[in-house]
Amino acid sequence: MKKALSLILVFALLTLFTGTSSLRAQEAKKTDSNVGNDRAITNADVLEMIKSGLSTEIIVAKIRTTRSEFDTTPATLTGLKTKGVADAIIVAMVNASASVPVPTEAAVKVQDGTEVQIQLLKNLSGQEAKVGDIVDFEIVRAVTVDGVTVFERDGTARARITTAKKSGRWGQAGKLEWAMQDVRAADGKFIPARFKKRELGDSKGGTVAVAAVASALFVGPFALLWGLKKGRPAIIPAGNRYTVFVDGDMTVTGKAMTTAQRN
Repeated sequence: MKKALSLILVFALLTLFTGTSSLRAQEAKKTDSNVGNDRAITNADVLEMIKSGLSTEIIVAKIRTTRSEFDTTPATLTGLKTKGVADAIIVAMVNASASVPVPTEAAVKVQDGTEVQIQLLKNLSGQEAKVGDIVDFEIVRAVTVDGVTVFERDGTARARITTAKKSGRWGQAGKLEWAMQDVRAADGKFIPARFKKRELGDSKGGTVAVAAVASALFVGPFALLWGLKKGRPAIIPAGNRYTVFVDGDMTVTGKAMTTAQRN
């Protein structure tokens, strides 16, 4: 009787020990599985999935939805192709490893005197322009400060006509002057800028006067016809470029380029 009870007790203890060990093993396996799910997939994981017979579509979907750490150097990609990895899978791996630029906003100080290159959009003529008229320009190249774009390429800039004089009789040349007004920043603000431009036409006044006097000695009243000769107008052709300067310290909220991992 005692022997039977001893056997039963030993059996119970063995069963309890085995069950506990099995439970611990299951928990450990579950934990390992969770760790594996959090782990980034690598080139070896992709090759293992291919070896297991998973379709290209499934593997690509896994790559796109899982954090990854792929080796996509040219030599490695060549090796993957040699091993028969489908192009769609290789493309997905490359895309997952690529860093893409993402614009973010940042406020920076634009100092007085910062240079901005602009160009004239339309021909400007002293024969047509009037004092106070707006002159339109565009920014030739972007301007960055501390990695932040504060003036974008093709942005707008404006000046005003300060003097406009038509060419006249007796060889009087035309005259045209404009002064810079502002440049539009990346955040839409119009930033004051400075620069002045003066354009004079080709004056023939001296030549005409001398010719008129000389002619009067020989042909009398016909010399007055010289007075009908006009000087050349002041014209600034479209496309002329100028470097203007920010007038005063300004704060601009521009676009900074950062990188984000695409998975």
